[in-house]
Amino acid sequence: MRKRNNVLKVGILALMAFALVASCFQTGAIAAETKEKTWQWYPSTWQPSGVVWDRLVYISDLITRGSGGRIKVTPTAPGMVCAVAEQLDAVATGATPAMMIYTDYYSGKMPLLGMTTNPLFLLNNTWELHQYVEKQNDGRILALLREELAKYGDVHVVGPAYYVLEMIMNSKVPIDSIDKIKGMKFRSGDVPVANALGALGASVTWSPGEEIYTNLSSGVIDACTYCGPADSIAMGFHEVAKYWLRTPLMGPVNVDYFIVNGKVWRELPDDLKAVVESALAAGNAFAEFQGSADNGKAWGQAKDLGVTIVDWSEEDALKWNATVASFLPDFGKDAASKEAIEVLKAYLQEYRPELAKALMEQ
Repeated sequence: MRKRNNVLKVGILALMAFALVASCFQTGAIAAETKEKTWQWYPSTWQPSGVVWDRLVYISDLITRGSGGRIKVTPTAPGMVCAVAEQLDAVATGATPAMMIYTDYYSGKMPLLGMTTNPLFLLNNTWELHQYVEKQNDGRILALLREELAKYGDVHVVGPAYYVLEMIMNSKVPIDSIDKIKGMKFRSGDVPVANALGALGASVTWSPGEEIYTNLSSGVIDACTYCGPADSIAMGFHEVAKYWLRTPLMGPVNVDYFIVNGKVWRELPDDLKAVVESALAAGNAFAEFQGSADNGKAWGQAKDLGVTIVDWSEEDALKWNATVASFLPDFGKDAASKEAIEVLKAYLQEYRPELAKALMEQ
């Protein structure tokens, strides 16, 4: 019943977002008849294909049309405007107006950012992640993120962009048990996963998404954790990594954030701010539905493409989850990140009491 209610809530929110975007289209059409200031945005994200990229294209189109061309948004491939690792700084300094960033990539600069995604991948669906980011303790996680990024540079966080991730392990050789991780060379950009892989004896590096295929093909890495089955096919990973771990998932759902340079955001009139915000809300619904549908079909497609699907034993899956969760205390490196840990604990105590108890016992 809760799942049906959650789906209904997502559908209602999507209809509201679409209605708001439609009203913005009318406003934009009227504004286009007069000469007004215009803006050119070239946002990128961390993934060059799949649902994360498609969502950026979708949002960009809505903003451009909804604003009547006053904000012309051209989505750009990762690395075209700046390196993925420099996207936050590019917006903070005003070098580029807007980006869709994955905050965990910058947690080395600000520890809080490791708690603004799906912390330790403990949250199982978009509803849980939405509650944690925007509702728990009066939306404290999103408020903390805005506060910390404002200190870092002139950054306005428009809001979160959720998506069904179903991140898997793609490998060149079979990793059919947790013990097989030892000695493997991994690419992993998610701190909780990278920590666990390292603890289990793997060597872990990071590289931009567009380099993973080549690194797998050339043997620079043996395996990666990057995306779900649908995006893995879109990236061509089935050609160079024939073994995909289905159970346990490395990450069920996740969230990016659409950020705009603060000076640029302050220049926008309220109607254009509403266009951007409503386009982001519509993009959330788009990513939820497309991600679920695409990943559902992708497992069958992967088999047809010659992929061997691997499932660990229940014992190994539990050991993996325990290894990931054991790093929670390490995320509290400053006042903001420690506060975020308390928000997570409050959420788990309210909605996932058994998991909260297990974490308290560590």
